[in-house]
Amino acid sequence: MGKFKNNLATNVNEKITLKEYAAFSTSTAVSKVGTAMSGFFGGLVASTFLGLSESAFATYSTIVFFLGFWDIANDVIVSSFLDKNRKTFGKWGRFKPWLMLMIIPCNLVVILQALPLKAYFPGISDAFKVAYLVLLYFLNDAFSTFYNAALTALNARRTTNNLERGYLAAIESILSSSIGSCGTYIAAFLPFLLPNLSEAERYFYGYGVVTLLAIPLTLWNIIVTKERITDPPKVEAPKLRVVYKNIIKNKPLMLYMLSEILGHGMSVGYGLMTYAFIACFRTEQFVIKFFEGTPIEFAYTYSDGNYAALLSFASLASLVTTGLSLFLAPIIRKWVDDKILYIGMKLGTGICYTAMFLSVYPYEAHTPQQIFISVVLWYAIHGLTTGFYNTIPGLIQMSVYDYGEYKYGERNEATVSALKSTLSRILGNCTTYITNLFLIYVGYKQFADTPELIPLEAKASLIYLFAILPAIFSFLAVIPMLFYKLSGKKHKEIVKALEERRQQNLEARLENVK
Repeated sequence: MGKFKNNLATNVNEKITLKEYAAFSTSTAVSKVGTAMSGFFGGLVASTFLGLSESAFATYSTIVFFLGFWDIANDVIVSSFLDKNRKTFGKWGRFKPWLMLMIIPCNLVVILQALPLKAYFPGISDAFKVAYLVLLYFLNDAFSTFYNAALTALNARRTTNNLERGYLAAIESILSSSIGSCGTYIAAFLPFLLPNLSEAERYFYGYGVVTLLAIPLTLWNIIVTKERITDPPKVEAPKLRVVYKNIIKNKPLMLYMLSEILGHGMSVGYGLMTYAFIACFRTEQFVIKFFEGTPIEFAYTYSDGNYAALLSFASLASLVTTGLSLFLAPIIRKWVDDKILYIGMKLGTGICYTAMFLSVYPYEAHTPQQIFISVVLWYAIHGLTTGFYNTIPGLIQMSVYDYGEYKYGERNEATVSALKSTLSRILGNCTTYITNLFLIYVGYKQFADTPELIPLEAKASLIYLFAILPAIFSFLAVIPMLFYKLSGKKHKEIVKALEERRQQNLEARLENVK
């Protein structure tokens, strides 16, 4: 480690270099995509590709539901360890060595979670598959909590400049969207490129590449980027009860976390999108016309059951609008407060998904082609809020860290990150469990291998749930932020007061390193 030097800035207001922008953005973007794919593959592998019976799938879902409450103890242990352990590793700081220690086991476990057991080991029993998945879930929770808490704490200390924070968030979000979209397009063409592999195998290899790519990029991020916000040296860490007391007293943080937790319910609808496309379009045949009635009109004939091609169309439709909003987000926030943008994006998302639901109801009154066009249209309009959704919440979280540091002298990023993660996972476990039971109840799980037999009621229910759940939770997430007061001039005053204190801490740390 000694040959790498620039891990701490010399000045708290030192500008971020282009190399730091690139290292931070690419590694965080790939990590984000990997996390999203982990949730996606976890559900798809267990429900569709693993060959579990309905009873085994229900057993697995129930075990994971209750095991999810282990997060409460696990997150408290990990976060308190990271925030209370004030040992620094020279210019590597407090968090980078722990991040390096966790990155390989964390990514290895999530690759194993996507392993297509049904294709590779057809004779394995349901009991073994359930035990295998539960064990990996437990390990993934243990490693990923440590990894994500350390990464969040490290990333929160990159810069004190609010504009730079905005640019970092925007660039990282643009890369995340681009990588995610590329993955969708590749998935559409994989059946033609790798016809001898099963669908589960194609997903497994594609996911493995993305996950393994995160390892060198994270190492690059660790080596290149600098810490500008540091703790004062040789200060005893507060007791855990004091840390949580200060967190609870941080009203802006509590309001923001409550809003994010409510908004987390949107992921249920997003997760159902793939199942809805499989159920509704895998066996349909129709023609999609573009720019109809114009000189550049062309048509796409959908007849091969490759629902991934339709998913790629949906992704392509939102790519332009998402890119536009990602580009505008750091510019508009120069004049519009983050709180207003946050509320606006939540309301916009809720309106888009409400309109999606209304445009496909009742299901039986529309053709598959009409349903697909309605879904894609409103999904594309939703892209206008997606860029802000990927940028603004992270910046508000930085602001509440600043408030905690200003008010109590402690940032405690790891504890806050773990607490937010714990609450989100509890809600996520509940919603995932309900979703899995729903897949069984409506008949999807029974006909996962024979989509042509999926009942019309099941198709309608999947489409309705995919549309209406994000709308409900988006509107609910607005309510707490109406009472959020840490914005605009008040936050600027806090940051200005903190700059002098941070510079003293940084100079003291650099003196100790010498």
